Amino acid sequence: MAKKGSYIVDYFNNRGFFGLSLLVLVILAVIASGNFEVPQRGYGTLHNISTWISSNDTSCFVAVLCNIVIGVLLITLNIMYRYIKTYNCFVFAAVFVLLQGVNPFLSTRFFAGTALCLVVVVSLLFLFDLYGKQQLASQGVFLVMALLSFFSIYHYVFLLLVPLFIVGFAYMRAINLRTVLAIIFGLATPYWIALGTGLESITSFQAPELSLVWSEAPTFAGKSWAVSVAIAITALTVLLTVGNFKTMLNYSVHVRAYNNFFVALSVFVLLLMIVDYNDFLFYMPLMNLCFAIQFGHWYVVTRHETRQAVTMWLMVAMLTAYIVAMAIV
Repeated sequence: MAKKGSYIVDYFNNRGFFGLSLLVLVILAVIASGNFEVPQRGYGTLHNISTWISSNDTSCFVAVLCNIVIGVLLITLNIMYRYIKTYNCFVFAAVFVLLQGVNPFLSTRFFAGTALCLVVVVSLLFLFDLYGKQQLASQGVFLVMALLSFFSIYHYVFLLLVPLFIVGFAYMRAINLRTVLAIIFGLATPYWIALGTGLESITSFQAPELSLVWSEAPTFAGKSWAVSVAIAITALTVLLTVGNFKTMLNYSVHVRAYNNFFVALSVFVLLLMIVDYNDFLFYMPLMNLCFAIQFGHWYVVTRHETRQAVTMWLMVAMLTAYIVAMAIV
């Protein structure tokens, strides 16, 4: 006989609920699309990512599509590498999608934060595949670095991830002379192609202006709401990470390596949000991702009754946050 509450718990953790979360994301984004604007600050070494899309409707469509792709990739990654205890875990990806959906700043416009989260998740496909392939790791390392380097052409924030992924290579035991060379060539190749083929001029190159990080950001409607949500999600991520630490110690060596990277990502994103506080929205999709990963760990090892109640209250809290955002903007 099924445990009390197990049917609801099983529903939260199946494909149907994940599919429902995708539908909710679309509906919430469409409702809020005309009311919210994301401050676009910062630029890349040659171009500005904010110039990619001028139409608000197109920007909303691309943002929603990117969030859907990220959710699907998170599930695919877990099926491939099982960084959460069970491969058939869907609730964490649903939580990520819903967190993005209830925050109109993240779901109604495509901006650097959306691209940053998508690039990180795509890079994980290459990063996690490196484990146990030390002698064959250079190709994956090159691809990750080339991807980050290419997007740095459009926004400086992608360069900030380079040290984090070097730490990730160390977790995957992929650091050797070949991979060091792959890091260097991966970072240089997009610029080599752009400048060497004449697609870009060396005179167009502009170094990231670090003073922009501490310069006063323009105010925008709903900023206090966005800051409050960011603080809440960050605090919950820290609490869940600490609470899950003992559980993760019991995982196999290679699974611990994957989860060590997610912990490092959480710490790194937290530091970036503190230092680059004016542009905290850039890092919110990644923080939502880190929270979702830790929630997934907690969910699969917790009693039915507890996770049913907590998950339901989490859904209520997210819906309430969305209603408040719509009311104040």
